[in-house]
Amino acid sequence: MELIVYNHGSRDINKIALMFDDGPNPFWTREILDVLDKYDVKANFFVLGKWAEKHRDIVKETFERGHLIGNHTYSHPREGSGDFEKAEEIIFDIIGEHTRFVRPPYLAVELCKNYQPVLKGEARIINCDVFPEDYHKEAEDIKRIIYSGTQNGSIIAIHDGSQREEELENRPAEMFKALPEVLKELKKRFEFVRLDELTF
Repeated sequence: MELIVYNHGSRDINKIALMFDDGPNPFWTREILDVLDKYDVKANFFVLGKWAEKHRDIVKETFERGHLIGNHTYSHPREGSGDFEKAEEIIFDIIGEHTRFVRPPYLAVELCKNYQPVLKGEARIINCDVFPEDYHKEAEDIKRIIYSGTQNGSIIAIHDGSQREEELENRPAEMFKALPEVLKELKKRFEFVRLDELTF
């Protein structure tokens, strides 16, 4: 069975989706939520099960503040089963809903090959078309890449966390510097939506 990957939504509608990967992050995620609230933007948080298990309150708060929670596996593997099932159990226990979108690390789509919600069409595999590599870029470069690449239907992937615990405190710093201006500028041309509101 060929697995379908969604890199962007419809190019005919000026809606875009903003994704945060590798959280929840006890140092940054709530700060990001406050910025999103300030600009009235709903986003999509693809959480790692191992951090969701440790910081359940942050996942619950993210969900309750109106953002979409997606499944980014439990441990961010490069190969193997993808451990989506383990992450899904944790997420469901926290928010009381199953995720409808999964994001394999490194876009290793084969990690989804045995994940039943994908095979049954109950969950979509999400990639992106704007990936500014915010984890090792400075704020000005992050903004430049996002501005130049975003178009109708774009899915923008940035990071509120990391798969490595030692990186959690510092990794999102440059992205966070760029975030307010990115939201302000892109809202002039596009509507930010959750993935379940994006037309594919």
